[in-house]
Amino acid sequence: MTILDIPRRTAPARLVAAAQCAGLHWAVRASPNETGLLTTVVTRTGSDGIVTFRVPTPALRRGQLISMWLDRNAGTPGIPAFLLLHATPDVVYASAVLASGGRRYMRLSPAIEDVGLRFGAVPLPVEDPLTGVEIHSRLRGVRLIELWRPPGRAVCVR
Repeated sequence: MTILDIPRRTAPARLVAAAQCAGLHWAVRASPNETGLLTTVVTRTGSDGIVTFRVPTPALRRGQLISMWLDRNAGTPGIPAFLLLHATPDVVYASAVLASGGRRYMRLSPAIEDVGLRFGAVPLPVEDPLTGVEIHSRLRGVRLIELWRPPGRAVCVR
């Protein structure tokens, strides 16, 4: 028998984050699948029905404190963007930083032992785009993680 032949125990998906805004409700559930990888599912419920997204598994590299997933709902009027955060257990505070300078605090789940992560989620205002995420780590202090923006158009000076 090889290690690949040993079945892994799956766990029932547990609710790790929830949010609501503009008549919509989001629920984030996570669990390890049969191969031991994390499966994260976001369900959005509103007057138009239920939409479910399977979020790519976060692969936090050495030294990385968070990974983010943003549901932008391009072309869907009235539905705010939704930010999902996967964080290492030492991250104790997180907030979305908006273009206006405003912030949206993200409540973080307790550390989920079998996946080694904490989760946070927040809907974002349509008129004020996300520019970064501020986190506080017990081990590394406060960090501002800015979203990458493409460089502006080059201007030719003669």
